[in-house]
Parts: sequence; C-alpha cells; structure tokens
Amino acid sequence: MAAGSETRTSLIGLNPDQLAKAAIEAGGKAFAGKQLAQWLYGRRVADVAAMTNLPLEMRRKLADNFCAMTSQVIATQQSGEGTTKLGIRLNDGLVIECVLMREHSRQDATGTWDRFTICVSTQAGCAMGCRFCASGKLGLKRHLTPGEILEQFFHVAALLAAEAAPGEQPKWLTNVVVMGMGEPLHNFDNLMSALETLNAPWGFRFGARRVTVSTVGLPDRISELANQGYQFNLAVSLHATTDEQRTRLIPTNKATGLKAIIDAAAYYYKTSRREVTFEYTLVGEENDSPGDAHRLAALLFGFPGGNVNLIPMNPVEGSGLKEPSVQAVQEFTDILRQAGVNVHVRRKRGRRVQAACGQLRLQLEGGLG
Repeated sequence: MAAGSETRTSLIGLNPDQLAKAAIEAGGKAFAGKQLAQWLYGRRVADVAAMTNLPLEMRRKLADNFCAMTSQVIATQQSGEGTTKLGIRLNDGLVIECVLMREHSRQDATGTWDRFTICVSTQAGCAMGCRFCASGKLGLKRHLTPGEILEQFFHVAALLAAEAAPGEQPKWLTNVVVMGMGEPLHNFDNLMSALETLNAPWGFRFGARRVTVSTVGLPDRISELANQGYQFNLAVSLHATTDEQRTRLIPTNKATGLKAIIDAAAYYYKTSRREVTFEYTLVGEENDSPGDAHRLAALLFGFPGGNVNLIPMNPVEGSGLKEPSVQAVQEFTDILRQAGVNVHVRRKRGRRVQAACGQLRLQLEGGLG
C-alpha cells in the first residue's frame, strides 16, 4: 500500500485497557487486551493475522479496524561500521529517521556485535532551530504520536530479524536513546506514553536505566520529567558556555538561559539519581577555543553525577558553520580532563550515511536541492 493511503490506525501505542476495548469491539473478551499486548510488545508482532491464540473472527475484525503499521521504511543506508540509518515515511507522507548502532563491548572477545542501540525520533522536523542540526532545517511539521514513536522499534526489529542466521534467535536492543529528529520534551505527553509502553511489564519491559532522553534544554519539562518517577538517563545539549554564544547557536536559549537549564539538570539528578550527560557539539572557530573549554569546566564545577560528551560537528549544508580541527578537539578535551571533568569524545560514526540528524530526511524530502 502506498504511503499516505492508509486511513486505519495501528494497535501499536495502545495500552492494555485500550487494547481490551479494541478486542471487545471486535467481538472478543476483555482479557484479549493482555494477549494483544504480549503479541505487540512482548513478541514484537504487529500483524494480527499472526496472533494465532486469538479467535479467527476477532482477528479478522481487528484487521478490518486496524492496520499492522502506519509507516514504512523507504530508504536504508549502511555505514559499513555498524550503523544503519532508516528513512521512514509516515502515513501522511512526512519522513523521519531512525538509526541502529551496533557496537562491541569491551567484554566481547569474539568480534561480534553485542550492543545494539536505537536512536528514535519524536517529531517530524524540529522547532528548536539549532544552527548545526539538519533536523530543524525545514521547521517543525508535527509531533509524532506514541504509536509512530514505537513503530520505529518494530522497523529495527525487522532489520535485526533479517540479519539473524537460520534458526538463530534475532538480536534485540540493549540501549535506547531518544535523540533522533525533534525535541523530545517538546512532545512531552506523547513521549511519556511511548516510554511507559517501552518500560512497562505489559510492554517491551525495557529497563529505564538503559534509556537516555536527550533535550536541547527546556527547564520546566526537565523538572517535569524528573517528577515522573522513572530512572531514565538525561542528556542535555549545552553546546555553549555563555548565553550570548548559546543563543547564536540555539535561538530558543533566549527564553531559557544556561543557568535555568543547569539548575533543572541538577534537580533531575537529585530527584532521579540518574546520570546527566552534557552534550557539547564542537563547532569550528565558534565554541571550540581553549577559553570555551575553561569556561565549560567552570560552569560544570561541582555538578553531581554529570559528564561531558564532546561531539565534533558533522557538516550541514547551508549552516555556515565549520567542523572543528583535530587539534582543537584534542586541546578542548585535554583542558576538561585536567580540570577534573569526566569527558568523552563521540566517535564520528556513519559519516557515509548522512550521519547528522535530519540529513537523510532532507535528502528524501528534497530539502537539499
């Protein structure tokens, strides 16, 4: 079926009560809601025809009322280094991205992939307007529904199943990062609904401590996330050491400011006792000087339970920004370490697959033309 032609909704994203209602409307019993949840989230099966312990007539009616998936993969790009980027077309024709990253752990001596991380999108486009990010280049189109966020897991499950050897149990995810297209906390309610399904005993049963939520820094929403009671990890996109500098790179900073963001991050750590990572994209001759490094170290001095993740910028056409030099990255890193900051440099993975967020989507939607 062509993208944009499907008018039925998907069962994916519904909780057990909603699934029970769907089952009753299809002529089944309320307990079938739990069976549906087990098929959908426990077994990652979206096709009701394959749910063989459900009555045939109920399956037929469910198939009439609901589709298996509302989105489809329209492009797949492999990096050759363990990264696969999926271009996914939504029901209304909009395109989002989802990334699967495969890695070797230090304990794995066989050389096989044993860490599988999914990077999921929460919006089609983005309203934040960060200059170094391709996701917001075409602006925000709309929020994703909980089901559309979760369907990305099913697309990755199909990818991993296709990679399994005959008779081999397919690999499954070890980590989740909500760090794809869009600002997750801008789509707060739908994000929380999707994360509940991800974490719940009736859902994917995915441990909260293996989930990282990334944000450009919306203080009120960071505090609200802390109050939800989950133990998700938090990643805050800092990217600057002064408000003037940050507002040049991230226009929404004008309404927030660095102090409010860092205070909210501290509240998150105090409330959840979970790690906070400060993401810092190094932009050549913009925020990568030794002075920037010293200011960043001072800004985060004494921050509890935090670390810094340095990200050398990927080129984004039309941004007017430059990649940092190898020397600048090394000097920046050395200064932070000498100041006692726990710092990591993110390896540039998947450059050959349009690695920067939103790059593939721009290509598919003609945004680079």
